[in-house]
Amino acid sequence: MSKKCTVRSLSDSALAELANQIVSTIGYAKYAPDVVLDIDIVMVDINQYLEQTGATWYVYQDLLRVILSSDYLDANMRFTCLQMLLNGSVAFLVTEVFPFSYYEKILQVIAAQGTGLRVLNLKGVWVKEEHMHYLFEIVRKCQYLTKLFVPYIANDDLLEVIGKYCRQLQVLDISGETDITEIGVECISHGLCNDKLTVVDIGMPGEENICYSDIALILEHCPNVETLSTYSFVGASLKFVHDNIDEDFRCKLRYLHDTGTDEETLRIIMKTCPHLESLYLDTPKAGALKVLNNVFLRKLKIYKFSCSELIEVLDRIGHNLSHLTMIKGVGYLEISKLARICPMLIDLDCYMMDGLSYTKDVNRFECLEGLEMLSSPMSNSSLKMLICSCRQLKRLAVDSISFTDEDIVNDCSEFEGARIPRMSKMNAELFQNVIPLTCDAMEQADLISVLQKMEKKPTKAAKTTMRKIRLLQK
Repeated sequence: MSKKCTVRSLSDSALAELANQIVSTIGYAKYAPDVVLDIDIVMVDINQYLEQTGATWYVYQDLLRVILSSDYLDANMRFTCLQMLLNGSVAFLVTEVFPFSYYEKILQVIAAQGTGLRVLNLKGVWVKEEHMHYLFEIVRKCQYLTKLFVPYIANDDLLEVIGKYCRQLQVLDISGETDITEIGVECISHGLCNDKLTVVDIGMPGEENICYSDIALILEHCPNVETLSTYSFVGASLKFVHDNIDEDFRCKLRYLHDTGTDEETLRIIMKTCPHLESLYLDTPKAGALKVLNNVFLRKLKIYKFSCSELIEVLDRIGHNLSHLTMIKGVGYLEISKLARICPMLIDLDCYMMDGLSYTKDVNRFECLEGLEMLSSPMSNSSLKMLICSCRQLKRLAVDSISFTDEDIVNDCSEFEGARIPRMSKMNAELFQNVIPLTCDAMEQADLISVLQKMEKKPTKAAKTTMRKIRLLQK
């Protein structure tokens, strides 16, 4: 079944039906030409109906999720439903995108009715300075918040209020272009939630709009932070703490993103982050990667690097890697070497590489489920051999080659009769020809024999499978 057209669960279908009935009732009350109904009374009646039928907070929460995220409802209808369904029992709210004229009303409703919220995502309601006092009120009233997402709108005043009132906050998203300064960062770093915070999403990708010394305050005073998400210069912040505050400093970062990393900075990163599992290095300096020789990593993402230098490092640490993403690697890279030194890879993504090749080898990716190779030159024969060697593949994206569904069928027949009982779907997005191929799960069935019979003596199952492929092509 196509990944984009999955079958709805019974609970989702029931929820959609209930949401449709609510929206239809409100629409009839507001817009029907032959009736005159007070919309406030209708909203009260709907709430009474939900209460009488035993609707829990979970039902209200899911109804809000379905209705607010709808692409087919206008802003007025979505706001009316927010006004009607939000109550003190709702714990999770994502506002989604609204026109500017609704910002003030939405913030007023949340402040008055959303005191039980534990997760609030205001992405899509871009609060301006004139409405910021409503956001302050929300933060003061919603004292159970554990996750708050306010990208592109945070300032020092908001961070001061968060630091004073959000005792339980664990995840804070204040990323994007903001007016945050050292004053605001210090409010968070010394606030009531400083020992609870585990995720702080701050800054903009590739831009140092917040000084590394300010980020050092978070690292120093928020001992349980595991990721700074978007911020791209964490290495400089760690070096600042190490060199100026405490040479024995240790943190709990599990993910780290750094730019222009040199050997000294990478050594400090490894020293100060003993729990590091996922690393993103953007344009590391020549010779810096050798620092990783004895490091345990699960995920590695690297941009603008030397392929030969990376292979040397992976020869020592690759056996632990489950995810590898390479972007703009300089020099040719032999994928069969990766299969030998990174046998546990689940996802392999290559973008804008100088060149890739694959030769038939006794080593293969036994665990690989996701493979993407975009804007990276590779011969058809190498790619076909690579695909045929990956027997657990569920996600495939390639471009810049001539590759058809017939090629996929022929290549599958080269699996030497292998059985693939757990293959739930194989989605090949071929960007040039736009040919998605999806194979339904066949528990304990021999997929290969079915595909072979398509070409020779079609069976009913083979015809059905081929028909699905043709429909997907259309």
